[in-house]
Amino acid sequence: MEDIKLKIQELAEQNAFNANSISYGYKFVGNIQTDELCISFGVDQKKSISELLDSEIIPSSITIGNQVLKTDVFEAGKVELLACNTYCGTFMGPNSAANRATTRPLVGGLSMQISNLPGYVGTMGFIGVHTDTQALVGVTNNHVLIQDAFYTSDRSLINGVYQNEYSPINKVYQNGEFYPPPLNYEIGRSLRYVPIQQAGYNKVDCGIFSINQSDIATGTISSSVMQAGDPYTNPLPFATTIEINNLLTTNPMLYSSGRSTGPKGGTGCPMRIKSIFMAFPIPYKKQGVSTIVYFQDQLEFVKPENDPSLSVVCPNPIIGGDSGSALIADFGGIRKIIGLVFASRADIYTGYANRIDNVASEMGIEAWDGTNKNFVDPASIDYVTTVGGSSNKNIICDERQFWQVGLSSTLSSKPC
Repeated sequence: MEDIKLKIQELAEQNAFNANSISYGYKFVGNIQTDELCISFGVDQKKSISELLDSEIIPSSITIGNQVLKTDVFEAGKVELLACNTYCGTFMGPNSAANRATTRPLVGGLSMQISNLPGYVGTMGFIGVHTDTQALVGVTNNHVLIQDAFYTSDRSLINGVYQNEYSPINKVYQNGEFYPPPLNYEIGRSLRYVPIQQAGYNKVDCGIFSINQSDIATGTISSSVMQAGDPYTNPLPFATTIEINNLLTTNPMLYSSGRSTGPKGGTGCPMRIKSIFMAFPIPYKKQGVSTIVYFQDQLEFVKPENDPSLSVVCPNPIIGGDSGSALIADFGGIRKIIGLVFASRADIYTGYANRIDNVASEMGIEAWDGTNKNFVDPASIDYVTTVGGSSNKNIICDERQFWQVGLSSTLSSKPC
């Protein structure tokens, strides 16, 4: 499996065959899914061989190590972020009522917004644990939690807006449906995120924020481990790397609960994995300007239109406002988080998620088992500034670790 992932990364880095995505999944023949695994290429428009340049002709098979995999070509729009203002997704109706409501104690899948990005909403995917401090944190996407997702080294002090999360301090509110929100909607403050890099490949779009102790359910196993609108009550561990690599073989039922589409999964609104190891370009706003970046090692999930064992009644698995949702799989009756949802294709029948093993590794978090944990005291959150931009996710200052929170044209009184 590692050889396949590396080959997809190599092809993507070469911009092979002018494809808009490359992944590992099942081959389709006549729009019907077969049981044969292949290397899939998404293109803007399928053309006859006579219309293609030699560099655009995709071979019928690709050799990877000692195996030969067939290829598949499908026509699909480009991948896009699930950006959303408070009006998007309103046609989803009562299905998402539990996700948009002001909810205490907190659970995963709820509508959220931040003070520094008024008018935009996303989803608090789940409550996790910051490994080093064993404190509970809210987990969502970088682009939901932060104004400008990019490394500060990729931004300019000469051109574009300066955006940071310390002046004013970035507060997190639930619900995310009204601005300005009442003061009692505040549930925490942004803590850290993995910046998006413009050069090279990204694996995650994620950020974490503090959680008020008063907003978490108490109990031997806290009910705050649950997802909004979903009756499943057990804690949600993170799937292992092996379990994620084998998703195409095990083909588990998927579940998710998002701000706009509400709870989904099971035979009433089924979702399945379509491919893994996916690589693609996607636009992000850098200082207000749309900028193409590249992701790899992503999960692709779909509404399984061609699975006769499932009734297909939900219109789509993902739309704007669902950014930050947890993607969950059922492994023999035990549900586990497999990914963090962040993007879709324009057809809204296809969604994309960061693998949770990559999120956990890069973000420094682990799954919450529902037992008592620590909490971040907002008064303990401190900020320092450095000169110019930085290509480091974090720095050590006075024996403490600080993460990037933005770009500023001036230094504060606490430089490092």
